[in-house]
Amino acid sequence: MRRWTALIVFVVVCASLACGQNAPAAGSSAKPRAEKIAKIRELLVLTDAAGLAAGALKSQAGSIKKMLPLPPAAQDDFEKELLADVNVNELINLLIPIYEEHVSEEDLDHLLAFYRSPVGKRFIKALPLITEESRKVGEEWGEGLGRRVAEKISEKLAHGDYGPWLPEQQQDAPEKH
Repeated sequence: MRRWTALIVFVVVCASLACGQNAPAAGSSAKPRAEKIAKIRELLVLTDAAGLAAGALKSQAGSIKKMLPLPPAAQDDFEKELLADVNVNELINLLIPIYEEHVSEEDLDHLLAFYRSPVGKRFIKALPLITEESRKVGEEWGEGLGRRVAEKISEKLAHGDYGPWLPEQQQDAPEKH
C-alpha cells in the first residue's frame, strides 16, 4: 500500500510541476504565448502524439497489470479502469509546456507546414504502423539484450567474480555443485 501511495504522490507532484510551467512569466505578453500554444496544440493534434501515447499505453496495459502486486481480479479491474480513464486532451495539456520550452515558434511553423503537406499527411498516416512495428522490434531486441547480459552475469556469478553474497541474499544465490 505504501508503494501505491508513494507512486500516486509522485505522479501528482510531477503533474503539478508540469502544470505550473504553464503560467506566463511576469511581464510577458500572453497573446504571443497563446499563439504559440495554439500552434503546439495543432502540431500535437496533427501528429496524433497523444493518441499514439494513449495507444501505446493501451497496448501495454496487459503487461502493466501483471506487474502489480494485486490479486488477478484487482489486476483486471486496474486495466479496465486505466483504459477507461485515458484522456488524450489531458495528455496534450501536459505535453504543451515541454514543447513550449524546447521548440521555437519558427520551428513550429515549419513543422506545421510539413505535417499539413501531402508528404506530412502520408507520414502521419503511416506513423501508427511504424510505431507498433518499432515497439515489437524494440521489445524483441530488449529481450535478446536482457538474455545476453543475464548470461554474462550468470557466468561471472558462477566464477565468483562478484565476491560473496550478503546474508539476506543467500536465498537467491545459485546452488554450488
